[in-house]
Amino acid sequence: MNTTPWASHPLEGGVNRTLCALQRGISISLITTFDLKTCDAKDTVKDILTHPDFQPFDYIPVRDQDNIVGVWQRPQFSLTKEVLGGISMGKAMQPLHESILISASASLISFIEEADKTPFRLVLHGHRIIGIVTISDLQKLAVRPVLFTLITGVELLLADWLRQYYPDDKDWMATLSAERSTLIEQRWIDSRRNNTAIDKISISEFGDKREAALKLGAFARKTTARKQLQDVEWLRHAVMHSGDYALTPENAQRVACTVRAAQELIQVLQDSLKREKESLS
Repeated sequence: MNTTPWASHPLEGGVNRTLCALQRGISISLITTFDLKTCDAKDTVKDILTHPDFQPFDYIPVRDQDNIVGVWQRPQFSLTKEVLGGISMGKAMQPLHESILISASASLISFIEEADKTPFRLVLHGHRIIGIVTISDLQKLAVRPVLFTLITGVELLLADWLRQYYPDDKDWMATLSAERSTLIEQRWIDSRRNNTAIDKISISEFGDKREAALKLGAFARKTTARKQLQDVEWLRHAVMHSGDYALTPENAQRVACTVRAAQELIQVLQDSLKREKESLS
């Protein structure tokens, strides 16, 4: 038995509309480092590697007189014979190119989703470089509401898919273990007392929705979808509990991959829901 909802539907207006608003409203400037720590093109890589002022930075803008002419990337260097031989930063850097430039007003999502492929960008205001943003900045506060919105969009669409294709709770709950089904039934009893859920899907966990949707055929590429949903669940737990989800380069790269996966899952679920509605009309 479901209750008649009084409040608006969570997905009223659509997921894409919300994501577009996030893209417009949350810019990359919110995670940009504006106090640039730069080195000179004539400095040697050996000097920069051992200089204490540069130890915290993996990506260091390089100046030639008053102009930034490139970026040196620590992850690509070790103390090789060339470094020990005194190669200059001007020769070791990645020269300035439009591919590493981004406007301060650009969408934060646009950086996050490509951060594993382009782990840094020099930030422009007009024609002037005013800062830098790097993959390590994915830990910052402004990134978290973006991630949470994407993750929530996936979970709400999973719930809607189950409601639309399997309106009888017994059908989708049959895919779960007896332990999970019993827990959901108990939560449903509690939620009805407090008016905190409209149906049993509302009080199921992400993993319940994931397993039910996978087993009931929501995704054509089941193996790929399972991996994507597991990554989304990993990020969901970390963001919800204020965890350090991008504490290492590997995890930060995983965040970027997961953001792309969440966007793909959202599109697949939206398309499926649309097809079902059209077939019923």
